[in-house]
Amino acid sequence: MSYRVTLVPGDFYQDEFPHGHDLAFVSAIIHQNNSEQNLDLFNKVFRSLNRGGRILIRDHVMEPDRIHPKDGAIFAINMLLGTPGGSTYTYEEIKTGLLQAGFTNAHLLKKGEHMDALVEALKP
Repeated sequence: MSYRVTLVPGDFYQDEFPHGHDLAFVSAIIHQNNSEQNLDLFNKVFRSLNRGGRILIRDHVMEPDRIHPKDGAIFAINMLLGTPGGSTYTYEEIKTGLLQAGFTNAHLLKKGEHMDALVEALKP
């Protein structure tokens, strides 16, 4: 199965992603970014995907009260102290960025307590 996966070196803050992919797995990344950086990342992913491709995001996904899940709330404090603009985000915040980048059918696949929530969206 390794012939189906290609690792490509690069800096996702600066480099474009190679084109022609069906899936982008964005794992434990969005919390280190501010909303503008995440929108830029989502745009890069969108451009790299084939039609019908999907983005799958694994991270803390906060409830609207921003205090649940508890691990995500504590982690948000860590991001506030340790990054220039990182945070944890609600599903609605993530969905808004995905829709702005052109994705459709964004949905929360799985809630999680320990940075194991999953959000999926499709490239039309």
